[in-house]
Amino acid sequence: GDCGSATAGDSGTASAGYSGTASAGDYGSASAGEYGTASAGYGGSASAGDCGSATAGDSGTASAGYGGSASAGYGGTATAGYRGTASAGYGGTIMIRYIDGRLRVRVGYIGEDGLLPNVKYRLDGNAKFVLAEPEVTQ
Repeated sequence: GDCGSATAGDSGTASAGYSGTASAGDYGSASAGEYGTASAGYGGSASAGDCGSATAGDSGTASAGYGGSASAGYGGTATAGYRGTASAGYGGTIMIRYIDGRLRVRVGYIGEDGLLPNVKYRLDGNAKFVLAEPEVTQ
């Protein structure tokens, strides 16, 4: 039910409800509800709800909702919602949604335009990729 946890083995599928956690093995698929966490193994696919976190293995795909964080491995694709963060491995692609009169998506390719692998990025006020490091307060 809701608030549950789901785990699946290789080639499996796992889904969890609100506040849940889901993980799947190699080539698996995982999805979690709002505030949830989803992770998939090598070649897998992971999606998490609003404010969630999604991680996928090499060549995988990860997507997270509003304010969420998405990361994918080597050659993978990470997509984050509005105000989210995204990171991908070498050769990967990151996409973050933003609003400019309408909902748009900024796409970045790791290894181009100074984008580094396995580094979390967010969009600034000009919809440019910037490091998603916490703000430093003096």
